[in-house]
Amino acid sequence: MNMTSAPPFCSIIIPALNEERDIEACLSSLSQQTYPRERYEIIVVDNGSQDATKSLASKYADQVFERVNCNVGAVRNYGAEKAKGEILIWTDADCAVDENWIETGVSLLQENESTIFGGGLKPRKDPSWIERLWLLNDSGKNIQQKDLMGSCIFTTRELYLKSGKFPEDITSGEDTALSQSARSHSISVVLSPMLSLAHLGSPTTPLEFIRRQQWHGENYLKKPKDSLRDKTFLIALCYSASLLTAILSTLFGIWSLSLTSVVCSLILSALVSIKRILRANGTQLGLKDTLGVLVLDHFYLIGRGLGIAKGLAGRGHR
Repeated sequence: MNMTSAPPFCSIIIPALNEERDIEACLSSLSQQTYPRERYEIIVVDNGSQDATKSLASKYADQVFERVNCNVGAVRNYGAEKAKGEILIWTDADCAVDENWIETGVSLLQENESTIFGGGLKPRKDPSWIERLWLLNDSGKNIQQKDLMGSCIFTTRELYLKSGKFPEDITSGEDTALSQSARSHSISVVLSPMLSLAHLGSPTTPLEFIRRQQWHGENYLKKPKDSLRDKTFLIALCYSASLLTAILSTLFGIWSLSLTSVVCSLILSALVSIKRILRANGTQLGLKDTLGVLVLDHFYLIGRGLGIAKGLAGRGHR
């Protein structure tokens, strides 16, 4: 980055909700950057925390705001409204970044016009088996997703506004929606491993993991036309139908149908595992880890299926 003139002023926006476990590590890493501290501000937008999140945030952040009773997209947009920077950066309160993270992201923006940048996730030190096998990214050099994640977004204010901001009517997936909207406005979305960061708040138990996937799956039915073009949604829907058929046919003693349904669910889960392993770009897995990936992807599809069911129940109560 050219430091002969003043570098652009950046605003780092962090939504937070009951993040007392990790927010101090997050903000500490953001406070110790190679980018000049006087050229960036740290903004925390609290979504109604009931723990020590706000008091911990006030030790590091330049501004701590409250935006309650709304979805995370509205929290991210509110932070942008309050931000002073010409460059807007989003991360999450349970992430920790490398010391050159801001400098790297700003350099990428300066070198690439009409481009929004994001990064991937890498394991923290001593990750659980769920974290390690979900990310499949020990080196931090692999990017498996195609769309932006809220944990790592670098953009100019101009491109953010042109993209239409984050949608505020969904509980998750606002980052994916921003990616799709940006592309529809001829804005490039590029994911760089140089911006990958550690996610400290990843689920570490099967139940936590399933609950996280359920949360992600709740919004599928809010935009059914888009979901029908989403392979993950279709696989989760077919997997759930197969699993439900297997359970019901077993209860009624229809063993051939039960066996067929179980095989279908195994095939669908294996397809997800194969896709993830191939995207891991040569990550070497032994037999034990391969079996772990297969088991984890069953948890993944179960969680997404529960999210779809919850979404259906919600529509039914309207």
